[in-house]
Amino acid sequence: MEDIAIDIHRKFLNINVAILRYSGVWPLLPSAKAGWKVLNSIFRIVNFVFFITFLMAVAADVAENYDSLEIVGNDGCFFIGTTMAVMKACKFWNSYNKIIKLIHEVYDPIDTLIRSSDRGILINIKRSHFEESVAHYGFCVLCTLFAFCILFLIPREKGSLPFRTVYPFDVTKSPYYELIMVYQYYCLVYLLAVVLAMDITTIGFIRWSALQLIALTSNFKNCNVKLYKSTVIIKEPADTMKIFDQIDKLEITYNDWEVKQYLFFDFGERAFEDSFSRRFKICIKNHQRLVKTIFDLNGTLSFLMLVQFGTSTCIICLNGYQLILKGGNQADLAKFLSYLVLSFTELFFWCWYGNEFTSVADTLTYNQWMSGWEEFTREHDLGDRNELTNLVTLSMIPAMKQLEFKAVGLFNLSMPTFLSVVKNSYSILLLLNQFTE
Repeated sequence: MEDIAIDIHRKFLNINVAILRYSGVWPLLPSAKAGWKVLNSIFRIVNFVFFITFLMAVAADVAENYDSLEIVGNDGCFFIGTTMAVMKACKFWNSYNKIIKLIHEVYDPIDTLIRSSDRGILINIKRSHFEESVAHYGFCVLCTLFAFCILFLIPREKGSLPFRTVYPFDVTKSPYYELIMVYQYYCLVYLLAVVLAMDITTIGFIRWSALQLIALTSNFKNCNVKLYKSTVIIKEPADTMKIFDQIDKLEITYNDWEVKQYLFFDFGERAFEDSFSRRFKICIKNHQRLVKTIFDLNGTLSFLMLVQFGTSTCIICLNGYQLILKGGNQADLAKFLSYLVLSFTELFFWCWYGNEFTSVADTLTYNQWMSGWEEFTREHDLGDRNELTNLVTLSMIPAMKQLEFKAVGLFNLSMPTFLSVVKNSYSILLLLNQFTE
């Protein structure tokens, strides 16, 4: 991996926030000039009208050709995908203040963790950044491939458009044809850019929340002051960069991933007399904070997860159906195959990161029990165990409630859910194929 800045964890977040602001989905910063803010609002309204008009034009084509399952399936792929993008954008716009707050809740603790002297947590941070890079650039490649297939690869008859649509005027005549072509090109590129920004932002929330959970579970295990020292906060970014350079030269083994120091989520946590009880209480506080963050994330983003599951099921099914119908046409095959892979990969990343988060959360209770609570007994010379019970045992009760990301409480983001969606899509595809035969 190449040398990276100290704000490695915010690299793609900053890119996505910029896209959302300049695309009109989000407002500009308060420091922006009033004129730019007005233009931003106008741009948002214009884009909304563009996409509603596009959806109406596609729906009109469906209504005009309702007796052709092939045309309905073709239009359905793009109608559902566009509807998903519009719904996500509306949710991001409506939840702007909540999402900005969540950005601080998820990313601010990483600002402190990345300055730790513990090599294990820095390796985990670099791995998280690498995985986020794979997701970001992977989506970029797939979106570019899909756009290339739609715009350039598919041969079209004179007067035909990239997307089947119906308008109340003759689009085969100039200048209507050229205007609609530019309009549909714009809609496609804009939609892909905004969906990419929203999805990578959502995946980033899950990925970096999982990293916080890794640090928290390690802290519970590292509460014994005699076995584990507190981490040193590195003040100079250059010193952190030196550690990253050393990590790049290592052949990383399984043991290198392990966090071997007690970490801080906030600079203020350093100002205390080091002891087991103090460490454990800070862990409880951070656990409560993280539970609230996950609750807020679910409350804000669960609707997006439900939309993702529903639309992905339909898109995978309809694209598979189009591949069966048009398997002999190489251009159409490339178009629908690229769309299928894009939808498939999008759902896979959501479920993969959700599954990774749940896997880490499942170790929380075990690490609490392995915290070295017997050290607490020696610290306080306890004759009875009431204080120990209140501190350790009662703190384990909230940890027994599984932390996970859910789609409106119906589906959790996990690999079993991913396989279930693919299975259901395949079942619907078989029904459509039998109906056609």
